[in-house]
Amino acid sequence: MQPKEHYQNLTNYFNSALGILEFEPDSQLRKDVISLCEYLANPAFKIAVFAPFNYGKSTLLNALLGQQTLPIDLIPTTGAAIYVKYGKELQTRIQLKDGSIINANGTDILKEYAVLDDNRKMRDDVTSVEVYCPHSFLKRGVEFLDLPGTNDREAQNILVQEKLLTADLVVQVLDARNLMTLGERENLRDWLDKRGIKTVVFVVNFMNLLTPEEQKEVSNRMRFVAESFRSELPNNISNLYRVDALPALRGRLKGDVSVAQTTGLATFESALQSIVEACGEKTNIQLSRVRAIASQLCEVMKANAREVTKELIAIQERKSEKFEIQKKAEKLIKEGFQKSSSNFQSWLYLTKLLARYQFELAIVLEQRTFNIWESEKFRPEALKYKQEITEWVDKACEFFKLGETEELIITFPEAPKVFLPPPPPSETKKSGGLRNIAIASGIGWLLGGPMGAAVVGGATYLLSDNKQNKSQNLASYKEQVKQAYANAARDYLSRFSTVTLKAVEEYEAIAEKVIKIPVTQQSPEAIKLRNKLQLLNNLSAEINQELEFLID
Repeated sequence: MQPKEHYQNLTNYFNSALGILEFEPDSQLRKDVISLCEYLANPAFKIAVFAPFNYGKSTLLNALLGQQTLPIDLIPTTGAAIYVKYGKELQTRIQLKDGSIINANGTDILKEYAVLDDNRKMRDDVTSVEVYCPHSFLKRGVEFLDLPGTNDREAQNILVQEKLLTADLVVQVLDARNLMTLGERENLRDWLDKRGIKTVVFVVNFMNLLTPEEQKEVSNRMRFVAESFRSELPNNISNLYRVDALPALRGRLKGDVSVAQTTGLATFESALQSIVEACGEKTNIQLSRVRAIASQLCEVMKANAREVTKELIAIQERKSEKFEIQKKAEKLIKEGFQKSSSNFQSWLYLTKLLARYQFELAIVLEQRTFNIWESEKFRPEALKYKQEITEWVDKACEFFKLGETEELIITFPEAPKVFLPPPPPSETKKSGGLRNIAIASGIGWLLGGPMGAAVVGGATYLLSDNKQNKSQNLASYKEQVKQAYANAARDYLSRFSTVTLKAVEEYEAIAEKVIKIPVTQQSPEAIKLRNKLQLLNNLSAEINQELEFLID
């Protein structure tokens, strides 16, 4: 695999990391990663020139280009990043945030769109500023980037910091009159060195304004600064140059070739050409800053992974605590349900129902008050047991956050039918029958005299015996009636017992599934965190693997 392919993979991984880490919009590392991806995707060799305001960086660029291309004045003006690219004619292209594009011949339009306003602020409606210039050096695929002056406003500093990471070569312009201020040293460390930007050359301006003695002292100090910064440049190419920018520009505009030699411009131009020729592939230049930013990014991902792991542990601990509570609740609810169910089933056993209700129900049936008895006494007692059972199931549904479950349905049989025996024959019919028999037999005349006495005596015996039989028959009948009501009561209670016991048994099976700790899936939060952790670990490993390929 070619280095370009590894860099493309890294670009993809960097963009993925930005999506996972959720940086704040103003995060410096986020901006650096975006700038680095932009840099890796740009095939041109980009040379960025930066310095504090009024250090002559735009003047230096104009001298290199051989014409006054960029805006320069006594007052520092550059407020936007200006890209200088090759074009057959000098033209300017400005893109605004609303998507509109302004094309103009020459560069006069820069004064409107690329300079600071009266309050020394950049325009906030400009997206990019490009200048196309017919210069042979640019035709080789080189771009210059004129950056806003630093040490003035935070907005300019932020823009410069972002754009430095997109340059293959950084030219830091220094003022010989105020050499390497504290702010410049901090920028050298934080903006360049820590971000892996090692291809840096220093250009000292305004040396022509110093006395020979001062020039000698500044040169010695600058060598120390240049040597202390480990620039990664091609062999035999220095990282320190003196260029008197304004005299060089004036000489170029007048066509005086000798001025380029005396001002140091020719030496600097030659160095730039050598750097571009030696670093045309850019892979070595890219590697330093990629390693620096990748290292920072991986550290953030590791820290983020540790935080995600902590969150997952906390979720697991909360889940364990919840499970212990659920176990206790499950045990209590089960015990309560089983006790209530046992009590109900014990009440439903036929022997107990008969012992408690059969006699009472038989009387109620005889008194024709069954409906009152069932609705006001028997039904409420049965439903009380039902409620005690279902309340435990309802508690389980509520505690375990379940939906509604099937209801325990208690069915009461229809009113029992009493089958009474036929009543015994009445007394009137029996005595009348005897008289009729006597008359029908023609023995009425025998009722007088001794024979009559005998017959009457026999009749008296018969009537006495009949009365005794009647009494016995009545008692037997009443017993039969009583038994009929008792049988009807037994039948009703038996049917109720059988049906309701079966309903309770079926409900127990339902309750067993409800009064149970539900098998919980991973929460959406935990799933999201686990996926994030896996992505973070995978991205770190993939980034490090790509870096190893590039280093090897």
